[in-house]
Amino acid sequence: MACACGDSATDLPPDGPDLIVSVPDVPASVAYGRTFSMDVTVLNRGTRTAGRTQVFFLHSADQTITTADAVVGSEFTDTLAVDWELSVRIRVEPPRGELGTLYYGACVDPLPDEIDTENNCSVAAGVEIFLPPPLGAVVDRTHASLTSRIVSGGGQTSYQVYRRRSEAGDFSRVGDVSASGEETSYTDTGLEPNTVYYYKAVACNGAICSDESNEWGGLTEVVGPVDIPAAPEIRGEKVNISFGTDKARVHWDAVPWATYYRVYQDNDLDAEVSAPALSYYDNHPNTSLGAYQTTTYKVRACNKAGCSGDSETVVITIPPPGNK
Repeated sequence: MACACGDSATDLPPDGPDLIVSVPDVPASVAYGRTFSMDVTVLNRGTRTAGRTQVFFLHSADQTITTADAVVGSEFTDTLAVDWELSVRIRVEPPRGELGTLYYGACVDPLPDEIDTENNCSVAAGVEIFLPPPLGAVVDRTHASLTSRIVSGGGQTSYQVYRRRSEAGDFSRVGDVSASGEETSYTDTGLEPNTVYYYKAVACNGAICSDESNEWGGLTEVVGPVDIPAAPEIRGEKVNISFGTDKARVHWDAVPWATYYRVYQDNDLDAEVSAPALSYYDNHPNTSLGAYQTTTYKVRACNKAGCSGDSETVVITIPPPGNK
């Protein structure tokens, strides 16, 4: 008679490595067109050291991660002692044209002597790919119209444009415009002369839309002839950026009949700023990469008749880090 005494090979506890993969550490949301980091941890919870193998990072059509999912990257592991873990990271570029929640995970390639090969894939992690709010600026004007340039981070197919006439009024939807590449032009007509209007926009792709943009404004021209504006009074400041390169900001006083201003850095045109705005933030004041140096600015006030002469020059010193 057979005796089930617990000493057969099949009754022995399993012996070997056992690799499992953590849920990926990913951001909850990422703007369309941006990449993100994806981190996973591989743990050996078996009874013997795990040999070198490969981790595959995957993009799945659903919340179940399998080795049949699309591979977006891979990394090799080192040997892994019992109860030791290894963190692995890659940079992920989400597929173009997809918005909403995308699912990512990872699977480790099974080892020949592994105890359990059914637990080599992680649970899925969701990443929401969203449309970022657009940026807008008035770039041209007449006595009855304002033309805005609208820029977004990609993924949009159209914009909803909103306008208000006064600084304290309510915005109302005034137009829908198809997106054309990175920059889209929108001309708002039938406006009052010598009047300030403010705008906001929302980027959309079908039923998915971004949050509202920050507002931007513009001043229409007067009817009939007008004199060239006087040169503005200006001042500048260095903007300290923690753990980064310092920036610069230039301010000026409003000039009668000026509808826009031209800002020059070191004698080169750097920006056009539409009235009623009275400042310019320069996020790249250094003229060469990695260089920290003194920068100069001048401003001209402009309207349909032309531009003033140069303002006085302001000098902003951008010292090296640590020499504020």
